[in-house]
Amino acid sequence: MKSHARVVIVGGGSLGVNLLYHLTREGWDDVVLVEKGELTSGSTWHAAGLCSNFIGNHTVAHIHNYTIRLYNEILPEETGEQSIFHQTGSVRQGFTEVEEQWFRNLESRSRSIGFEFNIVSKEEARKLNPFMNFDKARVIASTPNDGHVDPTSVVMPLAKLARQAGAEIYRHTRVTAINEQRNGEWEVVTDKGTITAEHVVNAAGCFAPEVGAMVGARVPLINLEHQYIVTESHPDIEALDFELPVCRDSYSSAYIRQEGKGFLVGPYEMWGSRPWALDGMDWDFDRELFEPNLEVLMPFLERCFELTPRFEEVGVKSVVNGPITHTPDDNILAGPIAGLNNFWNLCGASIGIAQGGIGKFMAQWMKYGQTEINMAPLDTRRFGDWAERKYCIIKAIESYEAMYAAAAPNDNRPHGRPRRCSPLYARLLEHGAVHGVVQGYEKPLWFQTDAVRRESLSWAHSEAHAVVAEECAAVRDAAGVIDISGSAKFEVTGPDAAAFIDRLSCNRLPAVGHIGLSLFHATGGGIMCEMSISRLAENHFYLISAIGSEHKDLHWMQRNRGGFDVKIENLTDDYSGILLTGPKAREILQQMTEEDLSNTAFRWLAVREIQIDSATVRLIRVSYAGELGYELHMPSWQLLSIYDSMWRRGEPLGLRDFGGYAFNSMRMEKMYRAYGHEFTEEISGLEAGMDRFIDLERDFIGRDNLRERRQAGFAIELAYLVFDDDLPCECFGNEAVYHNGERIGLTTGGAFGHRVGKSLAFAYLKPDTIRDGLELTVDTSLGSRSAHIEMAPAYDPDNALLRG
Repeated sequence: MKSHARVVIVGGGSLGVNLLYHLTREGWDDVVLVEKGELTSGSTWHAAGLCSNFIGNHTVAHIHNYTIRLYNEILPEETGEQSIFHQTGSVRQGFTEVEEQWFRNLESRSRSIGFEFNIVSKEEARKLNPFMNFDKARVIASTPNDGHVDPTSVVMPLAKLARQAGAEIYRHTRVTAINEQRNGEWEVVTDKGTITAEHVVNAAGCFAPEVGAMVGARVPLINLEHQYIVTESHPDIEALDFELPVCRDSYSSAYIRQEGKGFLVGPYEMWGSRPWALDGMDWDFDRELFEPNLEVLMPFLERCFELTPRFEEVGVKSVVNGPITHTPDDNILAGPIAGLNNFWNLCGASIGIAQGGIGKFMAQWMKYGQTEINMAPLDTRRFGDWAERKYCIIKAIESYEAMYAAAAPNDNRPHGRPRRCSPLYARLLEHGAVHGVVQGYEKPLWFQTDAVRRESLSWAHSEAHAVVAEECAAVRDAAGVIDISGSAKFEVTGPDAAAFIDRLSCNRLPAVGHIGLSLFHATGGGIMCEMSISRLAENHFYLISAIGSEHKDLHWMQRNRGGFDVKIENLTDDYSGILLTGPKAREILQQMTEEDLSNTAFRWLAVREIQIDSATVRLIRVSYAGELGYELHMPSWQLLSIYDSMWRRGEPLGLRDFGGYAFNSMRMEKMYRAYGHEFTEEISGLEAGMDRFIDLERDFIGRDNLRERRQAGFAIELAYLVFDDDLPCECFGNEAVYHNGERIGLTTGGAFGHRVGKSLAFAYLKPDTIRDGLELTVDTSLGSRSAHIEMAPAYDPDNALLRG
């Protein structure tokens, strides 16, 4: 056994071996994989091996598309062997209007990734699978590049190629401890010896929580039992001269494909799913299965009989019942673990064979600090300590049981909630708030009225659309208040605080008593964080970023603090806030303080700690809604009192609660970008049109790359779209954009601008196509929409209202 290695990967399943292979392809050959049993002996060996392009998450869709190409094209080319990938295609049928809208949305998204996705008729579907009943289908999608593969038959060749490139694999070697060294390296202790490594990757699958515990890290995944049935041969399948596609649907909540000359059927039970090993894994568990439990499958198998009658005509040859990992949001856990140096997760895949290609992007991440795709939805740091065991169990059950459920952007499930709450949570419920959740934090979306109490699942305008219009009108005509506690908040102090923030920030730092907007970039130029920076004193900064990147942003600052005498505090749970905005905002707030809030005394972008009622409040004169506005930040225990006091004074003046739907509408009208939409890790602030916030004459992390990008020119740039039709749906991100029939880009998101009466969206387009008035079409969930490019915000382009 080697005593030193650049990378040690713990776990020899699909993900670990894929990463090993791809690290060697990135030029890292001093890499080791340690597996306590044989390769694939955890969950990989018994997986059904399905690889599908029918995926809602854009990042995961990229990974699946690459994985299929890896198995079907790259691997055969490198080994000289024929492809063992069964490229049968897949067929998915839906039965509801929501599913039809969703399928249309996925069809649009597929265009930007490059795989084939077709909405087909019942007649076309019957040609693809003559044995499936499509009579009740409302919509049918065909993804012909899909298929399935025997997991071992791809993992073993990848392992062989990695070894040929210099990697080493130690089988039947169990990791017993992992210790952090003073120099930042890791001591990986095994029952066969010890390896010192620069990087350690936890790819231990079912055992990932146990491996994480060795370094004090909580890994939020749960094992659940999953069964599939393999049948005896059917004469009608024996008579076929082609292999049947993999078929899925929401009614039976199952996949069904051909296996040999029979069927392989795997339901995801919509109720009664069974978590496993809740008290921890037994290290002796290896290549084992559970006893079959057909009773829990019968309600779903009976539905499979309806959809595929020939399945009922054959006997059962075998039942495979094994553990599969699920995370709270059913996305894989990838990337560095917060608070640790070069310790990575690559685990938690519920469909790990199809996601094996993530190894390519993890290898890029480890070598370059960023990847060619946006990895934020998979970043393991999206979960904090709030994702404790009970929460993970509840959410894993939800993930499993909703595997084939219809998806909608306003789906608002109750599982595991509430978990993280603002001090205003109960009060806003009294006011009719409907909360959504972002990484565990409850954030108000909209407020019920006497006329509208709920919204139906839809990709089109829901019942809440009219209520949101009222909320926006209140902000425009009087004043609105929104709970903004659900944001990440940090305080940076110390003798080197200014120098430290200046090193991270692409923008010049604001003067004392002012706020500025900035982006933190990686060395490779990708946007790591979007930060608003309030400078309370020369070396005292209050930073605010998106709640979904709380731990990632903190980790980024911690990793780059070397050489600076600074203190970084996470105030996310200790500080809370509200935004008061609208033309009457000053009049309302002035009643609560003796401080002069006149425009001359407290100007736009000013920051000051003042007394408001009984609280000392950090008052910031900004508004993401684009009206006169003030953010009030204070210790969390003070917020309810201040909100109630504001409500008493403001209600007679027309003050109204508003939620995230209205907030998004108004930020789109102002052409304001948002992290996770317009700002993502694979692009820089230059492509995002943030030039006036970027000072390339200064020295900051990523500056050299940004200079190179500017000199070389951009492949894409951000554009602002205003729609010219009245189709009642919006853009949710990644929809295809066309000019004269040519696809020129994709959207990042959108909303209906209620103050301007138009649908709006951002899109990344080819730079040479961006000009004022250019006519475009966008494929949406309800069909093609007409739009044009505008170069200025649709609402108050001169910022007169903000400055007033």
